[in-house]
Amino acid sequence: MPDLRAPENDPIVVVGAGVIGASIAHHLVRAGREVVVIDSATPGTGVTAASFAWVGIAKSPADAYAGSLRGRARPEFDRVLTEITAPIGLRPFGALTWEESEERTRSFVSDHQAAGHRMELITAHEARMREPSLRDVPDVVAYAPDDAGVDPVAFTRALLQSAQEHGAAVHTGTTALRIVHDDGRVRGVSTDRGVLAATSVVLATGTASTGLAASVGVDIDVAGSPCCLLRFSTPRPLVRGILSTPEFEVRQLDDATLLAAEDVPAGFSGDPRELAVATRAAIRRSFVDADDVRLEHAVIADRPMPANGQPLVGPVPTMPGLHLAIAHPGVILAAEIGRQVAAAHTTP
Repeated sequence: MPDLRAPENDPIVVVGAGVIGASIAHHLVRAGREVVVIDSATPGTGVTAASFAWVGIAKSPADAYAGSLRGRARPEFDRVLTEITAPIGLRPFGALTWEESEERTRSFVSDHQAAGHRMELITAHEARMREPSLRDVPDVVAYAPDDAGVDPVAFTRALLQSAQEHGAAVHTGTTALRIVHDDGRVRGVSTDRGVLAATSVVLATGTASTGLAASVGVDIDVAGSPCCLLRFSTPRPLVRGILSTPEFEVRQLDDATLLAAEDVPAGFSGDPRELAVATRAAIRRSFVDADDVRLEHAVIADRPMPANGQPLVGPVPTMPGLHLAIAHPGVILAAEIGRQVAAAHTTP
């Protein structure tokens, strides 16, 4: 069994090796801190693996970017890409979206433009020039040229690889059971493989963070918001960038894999493959030569949603040494969250 003792010199333990935990580790070691990452599973295989991984602005309303964290998310994401070397499946081809009516599409674009975001209205002809496989396109379409997609698992592993290259230790197959504390501050993490000493613990485990925080008397209100990710096989790429319509939200993960994200109806407890039926029918109606699209995988995952809708990022005042890093959407926010957590651990 590997030695789980934390390294000396103020070790920081990051609980969770999803995309947010991986980004935190990447930033902390670059800030000169000793870091240990633990996860009960393989990095990036939890909620991160079920992420649509849309990096950009074209899905959310403009006011979603009013906060400093969300507003800095994209520049920080771009910066992090200059610091990692492993491929992440980046597809920087923009996003086309439209709403239920032309009026709503125009209003959506107007709001983003007023906020200073790069988005424009384009015609149906211009949309087809960008996405030639589309059949029916409305007269007015929103286009966000800077939006992109990534492979969320590859991105996570690239961040962890970078962290390890700079000295971080990563222990998979290690389940955090509770936070260890004494004299009113965090002292480490009790795991199923022993106690891991630490001067600081960062919880980046999504909805599982509530139980770990409760082990030191910290109450955080985070609920799981279920979302379904569908993977279809395609004989050729159907879309170049990202496409979001009232019927579906799709993008290519690679040239042979089409991703679709679907909301889960309230009270739904069936096979997630059931949710693919309407989506596949809509895809076949909407694209030329889409009859051979086949469902390969469907999964429902609980996205961590703080009660007030705002990310929980930063130190817990009532428990020194405990930091939270719980947010959605994780892929786009990961770089800025990593920067903030590292700053909090290096600022006197």
